[in-house]
Amino acid sequence: MVILFIVVMGALVYAWIIYPALVLLLGRRTKGREQWAVGRGLGEDLPGVAILLSAHNEESVILKRLENLAALDYPADHIQVFVGVDGGTDRTAGIALEWAKSNPNVHVIVSPKNHGKTAMLKKLVESRELRVESPKSKVQSRKSKVESRESEVSLLVFTDANTFFAPDALRHLVSSFGDPEIGGACGRLIFLDDAGTETRENLYWRVETLLKMAESRLDSCLGANGAIYAIRSELFWSEIPDSTIIDDFVIGMKVREQGFRMVYEPQAMAYEQTPALISDEWRRRVRIGAGAFQALAHCRVCLSPRYGQFALFFWSHKILRWFTPHLMILLVVVATAILVFGTGSVVMVAAGILAAGAGFVLLAVMGRLIGPSSRLKAFEYFLSMQAALFAGFLRYCRGGLKGSWERTERGG
Repeated sequence: MVILFIVVMGALVYAWIIYPALVLLLGRRTKGREQWAVGRGLGEDLPGVAILLSAHNEESVILKRLENLAALDYPADHIQVFVGVDGGTDRTAGIALEWAKSNPNVHVIVSPKNHGKTAMLKKLVESRELRVESPKSKVQSRKSKVESRESEVSLLVFTDANTFFAPDALRHLVSSFGDPEIGGACGRLIFLDDAGTETRENLYWRVETLLKMAESRLDSCLGANGAIYAIRSELFWSEIPDSTIIDDFVIGMKVREQGFRMVYEPQAMAYEQTPALISDEWRRRVRIGAGAFQALAHCRVCLSPRYGQFALFFWSHKILRWFTPHLMILLVVVATAILVFGTGSVVMVAAGILAAGAGFVLLAVMGRLIGPSSRLKAFEYFLSMQAALFAGFLRYCRGGLKGSWERTERGG
C-alpha cells in the first residue's frame, strides 16, 4: 500500500510540476529555432486557403462571422469560405445562403439533419472547389517530396461560427508554412466577457499556453484549437470517424503522425465569448472529457517510442492529466487506508496529503463564491475540470458517443 501511495503521488507530481518545469526550461533553450521558422515566413507570396466552419443554430452570429472573414487582411482572391449548416431550427442557413449570393467565394452546404461537426467538416473538405489550389501545389505524404514553392500550397483553415479572427490572424497563421517540415499551425484563442473585454487568464491557462509554446519549439503541439488552426490540405485525415467529439485534437495529432510538425503561433489571435451559463460550460467540459478518452483510441500510435519526445509529451501532458481525477481518487483512498491501518512516519505523510487536499477544496469553494475576479479562481477551475473529466470518462464508458451537438449559449 505504501508503494502504491508513492507511485500515485509521484505520477501526479511529475505530471503537474516536474514535467512542466522541464519542458519550459528546454523550450527556452530552443527558442531560436522557432523564431527562425516563423520569421522565414512566406512574404507576400501567400498561399490560397479554404476556411471551413460548421454551424448549428448560429443565427445570432453567423452574419457577423461572415463579415469578419470578409474583412481579413488577406488577398480576397486567395480565400474560399465553406460553411456547413449542420441541421438546426433557426435562420442560420438562410442568412448564410443570402450572403453567398453576393460573395462568390463563399459556399454553403446545408444538411437537414444534425450529423455532427466532424461529419460536416469531412463533407466540406470533400466538396470544396479547388479554386485556391494550383496543379503544382500538391503536397506529397513525405517531406522529401514537398514542393519547393511552399507559397503555392493550399491550406485548410478550421474555425467556429462563434469565433472571430483578428484582422491579421490569417497572415500570422500561414506564416509558419514557409518551413516544409511544418504541416499545421494553431493560433491563440482569447476569451471575452459579456462586455467584450478580454478575460484575465488564470494561472492554469497561462502555464498551459507556455507549455504549448515550449512543446511547439521542441517538436510539435499536442493537437490543435478548433477555433483557429490550419493544416496542409493533403494532411487531413479523411478517415476520421463521424462520432469524433474533439476533432481538432485528433486532426492535429494526425498531422504529427504523418511526420510533420504542428506549431503554435500566438500572434494569430481569435476571440470568443465565454458561455453565458455555468451549466452550459459544465456540459461542454463533460463532452470534451468523454471526447478525450475517445481520442486516445484514434491517436494511440503517437504513444509509441518511435515518436521520441513527442510521445513523451503525449504521455505526460495528456494521458497522465486525463487520468488525474482517477489518480486523485486513488490517492485519497490509499492515504485514508494508511491513516487508519498504517504505522510510523508514513501516517504523518498521508495525513498531510489529506489535509492539503481538504485545503485545496476549500480554496476552490472560496474561488467559486468570490467570483471570476478572485485569484482563487484557478483552484476552482482545476477542481471543476477534474470533476468534468471524470464525468466524461463515465460517459465514455457507457458508449454510444455521437458527433451530433447542441449549441452552447454565449454571453451577450
